[in-house]
Amino acid sequence: MYMATVITNGKQTVKLYQSVNRGKAMYQLAYYAGGERVRKNFADKAQAKRVANQVLGGLVADSRLVDAAATPEIESLVAAKQVLAPGYALHVAVEEHAQAVARLGKASLSEAVEFYVKHHRTDVPRLPLSEVSELFAKSREQSGLSPHYVYLCRKYTRKLAEGFPGLCLSDLTTGELDKWLGGLKLGPTTKNDMRRVLGTCGTWAERQGYLLKGMNPFTGMIRYKEIKTDVSIFTPEQIGSMLKDADESLRPFIALGAFAGLRTAELQRLDWSEINLDRGFITVAASKAKTRRRRLVPISENLKSWLTPLKQTAGPVCLHVSPQQAAEAKCKGFKWARNGLRHAALALGH
Repeated sequence: MYMATVITNGKQTVKLYQSVNRGKAMYQLAYYAGGERVRKNFADKAQAKRVANQVLGGLVADSRLVDAAATPEIESLVAAKQVLAPGYALHVAVEEHAQAVARLGKASLSEAVEFYVKHHRTDVPRLPLSEVSELFAKSREQSGLSPHYVYLCRKYTRKLAEGFPGLCLSDLTTGELDKWLGGLKLGPTTKNDMRRVLGTCGTWAERQGYLLKGMNPFTGMIRYKEIKTDVSIFTPEQIGSMLKDADESLRPFIALGAFAGLRTAELQRLDWSEINLDRGFITVAASKAKTRRRRLVPISENLKSWLTPLKQTAGPVCLHVSPQQAAEAKCKGFKWARNGLRHAALALGH
């Protein structure tokens, strides 16, 4: 690099350096702008001088702005430099702030930062929905809930994971969930069942630290209007047909539903030790009853005759994860009726 030629306007200067690179003349301008040293390279000397004069003109304009600045503006400038991170140019910070405010519209920058921090906290594990599904189902199982309910928890949360592949709980929004559930080809009752299970999953996730408190996206989901239909009741002939075709693993479920009127969830939690054929009653513990109240259910002679050959000392009465589907397969010449066994028992006065 050779001796510099100084180009000046009386206040500011730009230095022009000349050198040779691979036998060709090269020119470099060097000057200070905004407290930083700037270098620009040219192959043509005349062009370098033109740019130097343009730079000087800009520096003059900047100098006039500084000279015209009032004391409060200078104090503001000094204060801004003090709060900036080291090496972070003030004009860059101002430019980024202006762009952010323009994009946010009515929301403030601090509100946007608060929202981002809430949804991207490093102390909240970002588990895939498929992993959340399995953890939630296992927690329900460990809580002693019925196999059927655990089955539904796993089924519905897996369906959620399939609907939002690769996402985590914190990525979901209530609007997206409503659109997804509304698009499924399911009846309103099933959709409401799914919404309830997913809501429970969200509450569990909050307690486990997989979601921030108050960020459960399932709680505000749409409730679907369920259309009431006429109560369906199995006839004695239909009940007899199902009992005849069922094997020993399914027969207690059908008999207890049809002749004792126990709910499906109660049947799935029932143990043989809670059936006393000699004294003639079934004990439904408070922890297993829908009403959370202990009750005794009488055993009719008809029910006793069906259960006696199957009676065991202890163990689960219902051996099927989804006994209703298994019983539905035994409907020959007639359709399965939702709650048909329990309604038949109530109609018969059992």
